[in-house]
Amino acid sequence: MKKIEAVVPSARLDRAFAALKELDLGGFTYYDSKGQGQIPRQEVHSGRGTGMYRPEFNVNSTIVVVAKDSMANKVVDKILESTSTGLAGEGKIFISDVEEAVDIGSKKRGEGAL
Repeated sequence: MKKIEAVVPSARLDRAFAALKELDLGGFTYYDSKGQGQIPRQEVHSGRGTGMYRPEFNVNSTIVVVAKDSMANKVVDKILESTSTGLAGEGKIFISDVEEAVDIGSKKRGEGAL
């Protein structure tokens, strides 16, 4: 099994969700995250609109998917198709091995837990 963690701009999250749902995965998780990368942070108004500041971090979302080895490339391709515009600094995808998975409700282990 593979764990795929994709850090993408929050504005593209809905497109990524729609693409992943096409794969009929057991499910996935996401959470809001912040970070610094190559995308410049834009100045925003503060207070009553009289002041400007540049945030220290970009607002991103991290999507976590655990999939069978045979599905890992399909998951990565769907995330790339739905979130990439070809510009530098749009995020990263990390892929790692998962030794074991356990479904808490059914107590199934391995790929059966997905």
